[in-house]
Amino acid sequence: MKANTMNQMANQTAKPHDWGNISETDKSKYFVDYLDTATAQGEMQRYKRRTYQLLGIAPGSHILDIGCGTGDDAIALASLAGPEGRVVGLDYAQPLIDEARQRAANSSLAVEFTAGDVHALDFPDDSFDGCRADRVFMHLRDREKALSEMIRVTKPGGRIVVREPDWDTLIVDSPDRDLTRSILDRHFDRVILNGWAGRELFRQFRLAGLDSVEIADTSTLVLTDFATANGFYGLEAAAEAMGESAAGWIEGLKRADRDGIFFSAVTGFTAVGVKP
Repeated sequence: MKANTMNQMANQTAKPHDWGNISETDKSKYFVDYLDTATAQGEMQRYKRRTYQLLGIAPGSHILDIGCGTGDDAIALASLAGPEGRVVGLDYAQPLIDEARQRAANSSLAVEFTAGDVHALDFPDDSFDGCRADRVFMHLRDREKALSEMIRVTKPGGRIVVREPDWDTLIVDSPDRDLTRSILDRHFDRVILNGWAGRELFRQFRLAGLDSVEIADTSTLVLTDFATANGFYGLEAAAEAMGESAAGWIEGLKRADRDGIFFSAVTGFTAVGVKP
């Protein structure tokens, strides 16, 4: 995505848990653009391919993709499951389901999209060979219930794969360490419901009774241009929410970008477990 588009995305005022309000706003294009920009990053593509591998997909597999967004991952999963397989992409936001259906319209792949709630999945027990969620749990109020539902609809021996960032791992290089911590902590506590979703996964998988639980992959997304990082993280919105004390901070980041030394990174974790 071009820098001017990224700036337009970042300039939209960040509200608490905006991702929970997609269906009630007219900002669906913003979210589609955001998801497309994320998917275009090389490290995002790498970890996504790894989640596909961890599902153990074989020709004919039935897979559920939770929080499917624009449907690109579900389409990729369907290509692995083949014509005898079945992939269902589920998202609570109808505008994203509409976008996903449009993207798959000219495909002959066995993929379908439906709106639904991960806390109460409308599928029978043991319906799928595997279930996946990518950057979803950080937006959920009851992660344990969501994981329980994912396990319920997965067949015994099937794999559950969840990937989440941990927003306390976000680093932005700035000379003022204390101010940087204050700005980022305040911002992500405000706009992300579960900033620690990544670190919680191992515990949640073990307590849910899954077998062979492991953190099978970690990913660190490094962004070295301000426009992209601002579009992803809302750095200007974070500074604005902090007030005058942050004005110099954001200008310092922009100056670093002009000098070619801007740096930011955030780490995510991919958990996998097997239904007994």
